[in-house]
Amino acid sequence: MQTKTKFIIFIVLVVVIIGGLGTYFALKPQAPGKLDQFAQALSQKAKFYGAFWCTHCQAQKAEFGSSKKYLPYVECSNPDNTQTQICKDNKIEGYPTWMFQDGVKITSKSAPLVCAIKTATSVEPDACAGRSSEYYQTWIFDGYNFSIKSPTAPVQEGDVWKFPSTAQVTGENPLNFLAEQIGFVLPQ
Repeated sequence: MQTKTKFIIFIVLVVVIIGGLGTYFALKPQAPGKLDQFAQALSQKAKFYGAFWCTHCQAQKAEFGSSKKYLPYVECSNPDNTQTQICKDNKIEGYPTWMFQDGVKITSKSAPLVCAIKTATSVEPDACAGRSSEYYQTWIFDGYNFSIKSPTAPVQEGDVWKFPSTAQVTGENPLNFLAEQIGFVLPQ
C-alpha cells in the first residue's frame, strides 16, 4: 500500500511539474520577429489577397516567419474553394495578389509586354497565358516574376512606371519589392 501511495504522489508531482512548465512557456513573452515592423507597416499600406490552398501564398507567408501574423492577409477562398465575396468585389483573379494604397512603382529600362483584356475569342501571346485578366490590361516586366493588372495605363517617367492604387500585383513578390512599394527599409 505504501508503494502505491508513493507512486500516486510521484505521478501527481510529474503532472504538476509538466503543467507548470507548459503554463510558463505558454505565457512567456515571445521575442519580436525580425520582420514584425515590416509586416505591421504593410498592414497600414497594403492588402495581401490569397487562398489557403495556394502554395505561392504559403511561401509568401513563410518568408515572414513568426511575423506573418501581422500581414494584411485577406482569405479569398471558402472551404469549398469558391471565391469569397470581398475578393470577387475586388476582382482578384490570381494568388497571391497585393494591392498598395499608394499604387505600384516598377523600375525597368525596357517596355513591358502588355496583355489585352481576356475575352472568349481573344488570342494572346504565350507569355500572357495564365496571366491576362478578364477585367484589366496586364503588364509583364522583364526580370520580375509577377504581373501587374491595372484599369488604367501606368505613367512612365524615365525608367519608372507608376500604376494607380487600383493596380494589382499578382505572382511571386520578393520582400525587397514589397518594402520598396511602401518606402520601408528592411532589417539586415
